[in-house]
Amino acid sequence: MTALDPMHNLFLGTAKHMISVWKTKKLLCDDDFRTIQERLEPFQCPSDVGRLPKKFSSSFGSFNADQYKNWTLLFSIYALYDLLPSEHLDCWRKFVLACRRLCSIFITVNNAKVADRLLLEFCKKFEQLYGQDFVTPNMHLHGHLYDCILDFGPVYSFWLFSFERENGILGSYKTNKKNIEVQLMKRFLKESLVREEDMNMDKHFQTVFNDLTNTTRERGTLGVISAQIVPSILELSSQYTSITEGRYDVATNIFASKFKDDILNDNEIKWLDRLYSTLYHHDEFTVCTSVKVCKELYVNGSLIGSKTSRSHRSSYVLAFWCNEEGAIDTDCTDMTPHPGQIVKIYMHSIIVDGFAHPHYLAKVNWFQQLPDNVRHCYGKPIEVWSSDLYVRDGPAMFIPIQRIKCRFVHAKVKVGHRNVIVVSPRERFIL
Repeated sequence: MTALDPMHNLFLGTAKHMISVWKTKKLLCDDDFRTIQERLEPFQCPSDVGRLPKKFSSSFGSFNADQYKNWTLLFSIYALYDLLPSEHLDCWRKFVLACRRLCSIFITVNNAKVADRLLLEFCKKFEQLYGQDFVTPNMHLHGHLYDCILDFGPVYSFWLFSFERENGILGSYKTNKKNIEVQLMKRFLKESLVREEDMNMDKHFQTVFNDLTNTTRERGTLGVISAQIVPSILELSSQYTSITEGRYDVATNIFASKFKDDILNDNEIKWLDRLYSTLYHHDEFTVCTSVKVCKELYVNGSLIGSKTSRSHRSSYVLAFWCNEEGAIDTDCTDMTPHPGQIVKIYMHSIIVDGFAHPHYLAKVNWFQQLPDNVRHCYGKPIEVWSSDLYVRDGPAMFIPIQRIKCRFVHAKVKVGHRNVIVVSPRERFIL
C-alpha cells in the first residue's frame, strides 16, 4: 500500500543526480554548461512552459520540479548532443523516453510496460557506465513505478506537484512572523469564502474580481491536472484512428471567443470542399463562403494560438494529417506527426440536409521534410525540419482542431547550410 512519488523519484531524484554525476566524472565541464545555455536560448516555449534559469551551470541544483521535468522531457537531448559521449547520451535517452511515456494523463498498460522496460535498461546501463558507487536507492525504486501505476493510475493522479505548489502559495503569504499558522488559516478561509459566495455583479467587474481573489493560478503541470479532458476526443488525434471515422462537427471541450466575420477566397473554398469530401465522403453538403475567425482557443484546457496572436508560441502543433504533396494523409504512412504553424483559426460551417454543421478548423503552414539523416540527426524524441520551406497549398492546409495531436517547443537554428527548426514534442496525452 505504499505509493512512490514520481515527481521526486524521476525529476528531483534521478534527473538531478545525473547532472551531478556528469560533473563529477568530468564528462561535462564549465564550457559545456555554457554551450548548453547557448543552445537553450533560441527555444520558443508556450507561456505555460517555465523557462530554465539563465545561468544553467550555477543554478541547476536549485531547479524546481517543473524545471527538471521540462529539462528532461523537452530540452536535454538537444542540449547534450555531441557534448556527452554517444554511449552516455543513449543511456540518458532511455530515461527520457521512459519519462515521456509515464508523464501522460492517460496511459495504457502496454505503454507502462514499455516505460518500465526502458527504466530497467537505463539502470543497468548506468551501473555499467558509472559503477555501483553512483547507483542510488532511488534508481531501484524506478522498478516499482509500474506497480504503482497499476495500483493508483497515471502519475498525474498521485504525484506531489499539487502539494509542492501549495507549499509555495503558503510561503508567499505575508505574515508578521507570529502565530503564523493562525494567520495562514484566516487568509485561506477568507479567500475560500469570497470565492464561494454567489455575487451578482457586472460581467466587466467579474473578470477583475476573479483575478484579485484567485491567488492559486494553476500553471505548468498543475494546469494540466485541472483541465477536464474527454478521452474520446483525444482519440481523434491518434494515428491509429482513421481520419474518416470521426465526426468533427462535435465541439466538445473546445472554447473560443472574440470571433470576427470574414469571407473565404476561391482557393480556400476549393480546398475546404476537398477536405469535407475526404472527411464525409458519403454525405452531400454545401460549403459556406463565410467564416468566423479567431486568434486563439482552448482545447481540453490547452491554449492553441495563431501566428498573429499574442499566444503565437502556442501556434506550433503536430498532427498525423499532411503529406509532402499538400494532400491529406488518410493512411498515416509516416509514423511520426508532421509539424506546422497555425496561421488562422476558423469556425466554418457546411450545410447538410438544410442544417448548418459548424467545425473548428486551423489553417496551417506545414514545414517541409528534410532527408532522414538530417531529420533524425539528434535521435528520439527530437526531429529537425526545414524552417523556411513549407508544404505546397492543398486540402491539408486546413485541419479540424480535434485532429491536432499536441504542441511542440522549438528552436530555429542552422544545421550545415540549412535553416531548420528543431522540434521537441509536448505529448501530454499518449494514446
